[in-house]
Amino acid sequence: MTKLTYSDSPFFSNWSQTYFTNLTLDQHIVNNNWLLNTLSMLKEDGELYVPCLNKSFNRLGEEIV
Repeated sequence: MTKLTYSDSPFFSNWSQTYFTNLTLDQHIVNNNWLLNTLSMLKEDGELYVPCLNKSFNRLGEEIV
């Protein structure tokens, strides 16, 4: 499995800003890094569920509807 980087999806670099509008820049950076690191551990068909958003995301950080 290849390691994911911000260049794999433009969504990685602004994921936190999209879903959390009341955070500081430092908090957004931590959230975006957490997302990238967590998604990189998923299998190709894996899903990440984020309870505070009640949303799921695929390995590329795209919301699963």
